[in-house]
Amino acid sequence: GQVAERRRPVRATLLASSCLVLASCAWLSNAGATPPDTLWTRTFGGTNIDIGHCVEETADGGYIVTGYTRSFGAMSGRNVWLLKVDGDGGEDWSNAFGGNADDEGCSVRQTSDGGYIIAGHTQSFGAGMKDVLLIKANAAGGFEWQQTFGGASDDEGYAVQQTSDGGFIIAGVTSSSGAGSRDVWLIKTDELGHETWSRTHGGMSSDGAWSVQQTADGGYIVAGWTFSHGPGYLGNAWLVKTDPSGLHEWNSPFGGSGVDRAYAVRQTADGGYILAGYTDSYGAGLYDMLLIRTNASGHATWTKTFGGTGRDYAHSVRQTADGGYILAGYTLSYGAGGDDVWLVKTDAQGDEEWNRTYGGTSSDVAYCVRQTADGGYIVTGHTLSYGAGLHDVWLIRLAGESAAVPEAAVALPRLIRPNPFRPAATIRYALPVASDVRLAIHDASGARMRTLVAGREGAGEHGASWDGRDEAGAPAAPGVYFLRIRAGGIERSEKLVLAR
Repeated sequence: GQVAERRRPVRATLLASSCLVLASCAWLSNAGATPPDTLWTRTFGGTNIDIGHCVEETADGGYIVTGYTRSFGAMSGRNVWLLKVDGDGGEDWSNAFGGNADDEGCSVRQTSDGGYIIAGHTQSFGAGMKDVLLIKANAAGGFEWQQTFGGASDDEGYAVQQTSDGGFIIAGVTSSSGAGSRDVWLIKTDELGHETWSRTHGGMSSDGAWSVQQTADGGYIVAGWTFSHGPGYLGNAWLVKTDPSGLHEWNSPFGGSGVDRAYAVRQTADGGYILAGYTDSYGAGLYDMLLIRTNASGHATWTKTFGGTGRDYAHSVRQTADGGYILAGYTLSYGAGGDDVWLVKTDAQGDEEWNRTYGGTSSDVAYCVRQTADGGYIVTGHTLSYGAGLHDVWLIRLAGESAAVPEAAVALPRLIRPNPFRPAATIRYALPVASDVRLAIHDASGARMRTLVAGREGAGEHGASWDGRDEAGAPAAPGVYFLRIRAGGIERSEKLVLAR
């Protein structure tokens, strides 16, 4: 693929913690809790349209953003944009990827080697129409490789995650294969982006996915929409669970007679799921933010809506360190005018603790929110009210709601499979907040044989595997070994048995 790299000084709009600087950052808390202070906001872009779809905190305490740019890059049309900023929102570097048609980044993750993986879609490369696009960049944002997936019709990628085996899982939608007009598409690749398997899920109508996560059992949870299942002829929110090979285990549609969609899903600390999107079937207005909590089998335990008489959407959700949830999207019911960025924080039961809007009189939208290592939040989307161009990438950084959450409890392990094992064991574990992690294998005498993980990892589910070999690659003798993990000053041990 073609690559155009540019380094430039940051162009920033600073928002002090007082809302006097940005009059529209009023909050509308029903529960009376005070939202956390806003530490800063930054806009990035040129004279054309520049959009941020996804943000992640990086191991160095900064942030990585992907989306698309029409302002930069050597190519015409939309270019995939990769933007790295430091912890204060100052630009470290940016890079554009693409061809002469439209190319868009929808999801980005930092990889185990310190680089970045981007999933999206391309009209510049591939088999025809839109194709799923997977791009690997190094730690400095330089192009390493790209892969495309698709057929003669439209195929798009919307979410990516590095999997416990070092490869990647992509979720999106395909019109080129499957059972219906559009189907959920899951693509599993190796570490170089070569396909190891792909699966479609859906019926005879339109079905698709916007979110995927590898689950504690090594399988995958997917969220999106379905017209093939559920009670509503206008489409329902859809949750699909697969096994580690992407094969269907169960699915759950949610909604009523109106329009219902799920944009995001995450596995919760107790093994259930939280999904967010919007609903036209329930709530106060035209569309309301939708938040659904399910058990491990996908059965709803509660459903909440948030909004007023206008249109209100959730694009992103995360479970927070206190067991509650943070949602990001936009509102036409509240704020300064037009679309305003909307953040809603709930407790563990989905009851609102606080909400806050950001924006001016034009269109301002959030697509992604993440909790940061200090218990605060980072949000990205676009703004038409501020910045240099038609739309600019917008980053908003919020402080923690209380004293920093200690890097303590590590839920370990969620899974060691198989145990006893041969030839390899898969290990899954969870971090409530970002932590420095060391995961190592020790023999029965306590001597360290192999380090599997050494570095900083973000909050959430993680995985590693041990192939029964020591640091030099020599096979270990059958017998008892100990897995030791240290995170945030706490160390735990679990027994593994290497079978004959």
